[in-house]
Amino acid sequence: MSVLFGKRSKKRKSSERSQEPASDPQPVNVDQTEGNYVKHTTFASLKLPQPLIASLKTLKINKPSRIQSLSIPPILLGSHLFGLASTGSGKTLAFALPILTTLSNDPYGVYCVVLSPTRELSKQINEQISIVGSPYNIRSELIVGGGDMVRQSVGVGRKPHFIVGTPGRVRDILGQGDVRLKGCRYLVLDEADRLLSDRLNSGFGEDVMEIRRRCGEGRRCQVLAFSATGGPKVMGMVEALVGGERVVRIGGDVEEKGGVSEGEESEEEGVGEQKKKTNKKVDEDGEDKPTKKAKATAKKQAAIPAGLKQQYIFMPHALRDAYLVTCLQKMVWNGGVKADGEEEEGSGWTLKEESDDEGSGLAKSAVVFVGTCERAAHMEGTLRELGIDCVALHSLLSQDRRDAALGKFKSQRVRILIATDIASRGLDIPSVALVLNSELPRKASDYIHRVGRTARAGRRGTAVSLVGEEDISLVHACEALSGRSMQKNEDIKDKDVLKLLGSVAKASRLTKVRLDEVGFDKLVKKKEQRKEKDRKIRDKLIKRMSKDKKMKRKKKEEGEKEGKGKG
Repeated sequence: MSVLFGKRSKKRKSSERSQEPASDPQPVNVDQTEGNYVKHTTFASLKLPQPLIASLKTLKINKPSRIQSLSIPPILLGSHLFGLASTGSGKTLAFALPILTTLSNDPYGVYCVVLSPTRELSKQINEQISIVGSPYNIRSELIVGGGDMVRQSVGVGRKPHFIVGTPGRVRDILGQGDVRLKGCRYLVLDEADRLLSDRLNSGFGEDVMEIRRRCGEGRRCQVLAFSATGGPKVMGMVEALVGGERVVRIGGDVEEKGGVSEGEESEEEGVGEQKKKTNKKVDEDGEDKPTKKAKATAKKQAAIPAGLKQQYIFMPHALRDAYLVTCLQKMVWNGGVKADGEEEEGSGWTLKEESDDEGSGLAKSAVVFVGTCERAAHMEGTLRELGIDCVALHSLLSQDRRDAALGKFKSQRVRILIATDIASRGLDIPSVALVLNSELPRKASDYIHRVGRTARAGRRGTAVSLVGEEDISLVHACEALSGRSMQKNEDIKDKDVLKLLGSVAKASRLTKVRLDEVGFDKLVKKKEQRKEKDRKIRDKLIKRMSKDKKMKRKKKEEGEKEGKGKG
C-alpha cells in the first residue's frame, strides 16, 4: 500500500474504462436536524483506510470534527456537496480524506483539481494534502501566480494526482499544454463564496466555469464546495456549476456549533451567556423562550468560533495609527519587540521600556488587517520606525517576498503580520491569538474570514476592531452576520494613546518619504492600470459568452420548431 501511487506501471485499457458505471451515484440524504445527525467519533467509523488513519495519528488528529463527520459519507457516496462551516473547523481534511480514500481505486492521471482564491491558501492546502497522503506517495502540483510557468507546465504534464492552485493560473496552464482532465473525478472549490460570487471584481467565476468544463469530459466529476460564509446565492451558483444535479448541503450549527471541535467546549467566560442572550428571552414567569430573531440567526452564529472574543474601540479617524500602536503595545507580548532586545533604531523611540510582558493574557502573535496595499506598506514602515518587528503581506510583493514574510510569521521569528485580505481566508496559523482590524472591511463576510484567523479549532482568541463614526453601519452589518455583538474594549485608554501621538506622527512622515523614494506610488499605479485592463477583458468575455448562449438557445428553438413542423 505504501507504494500504491508511486510510478505508473501501465496504462488502463479502453475496455477497462468502459466498464465504469454510466449512471450517476445516488446522492445521500443529509438531514440538518441534530436528532438525525449520525455521530462519528472515530475515523474508522467513517470507513477510512488504515494508512490514512495512521497518518492522521502521527499528526495528532485522533477524531473527526463535525464538518468532517458530516461531509465524508456523502462524498464517498458520490454526491456533489456544499459545506458551510466556521473557520478552523477542518474543511481541508473534510474533502481530502474521502478523495484520498477513493484514489486507490483509480490512481492514474489527474484525479482532483483544488481551487482557492489566494496563493498562500493554495500552498497551505497543497502541503496538507501531501502530508496526509504521504503513505500513498501521491503527487500534488502547486499552480499559482508568481511561479515559473515553464516549471508548472512541466509539472502538470507529468499528470500529478492533485492540481492545487488559483483559478487564473490553472486555466492558463491547462490552456497552454496538452494536459486533459477527462479522468478528473473531483473539482474542489475552497472559499467558494469568493470564487463564485466575485466574478465581476476578481474574474474568478469565468475561470472556474472554464476549468469545470474541462474536468470530467466523458465521465462524472464531483464538485465539492466549502466556505465559512455563503448563502442561497452561492448555493445556487454551485448548483449551476453541476448542471442542475442535486447538491447535498452541509451547513448551519449542526456540524460545528460555533467552531468548537467535537468533544471540546469553550471555557471562555461570557461566551455562553452571550449565546443565551441571543437565543432566548425570559417571560414574566421567568421561563426561557426562543425568540424569532434567535431562530433567524441560529445558522449565522456558526459563522464565527465560540471561543472568539469580539471587541471594538471607538476612536477619531485621525488617531487611528496611534490607537493601533497602543493596541500592539498593550495586547502583544513584549509589545511586538524582539525578546532579545535587538530592535532596530528608528525614530529614537521603542516600545520595550513600556511593554508589560510579565502580564498574563498577552498575545504571542497578532495579525493586523488593513484595507489596501499602500496602507500595509505604510503601516509596516511606521511600526519598524517605532522599533516594532513586523512583516507585511500584500499583492504588490513578489511571490518570494510573500513566502518569506509568511514563513517568518509562522515560525514566530516575527510576532506581527500586517496584511490585506489575501491573508483573511483559510490560512491556519495556530499561534495567532489576536486579530486587529485597523479598518473594517466593506463586506461583512470578509470580517468573518478575518477574525477567523484566531480562535481556531476550539482555541480562544480576541478580535479588536478600530471603529470611527463612519464605520457604525459596518459594525451593525458584521454583528448581524456573526449573530453576536461586539463588546467595548476597556483596556486601551485615551491617555496612553495621547502619549504616543508625536512618535507615531514622526514615524509616519519618515515612512511616507521612504516609500516615495523607492517609487511605491508607481507600483500602485501600475497595479490599478492592470486591474482596469483585466476588467475590460472580462467584460468583453462575459458579453461574448452571453451572446453565444443566446445564439445556442435560438438555434435550439429553431430546431424544435422544425421538428414539430415535420411531425
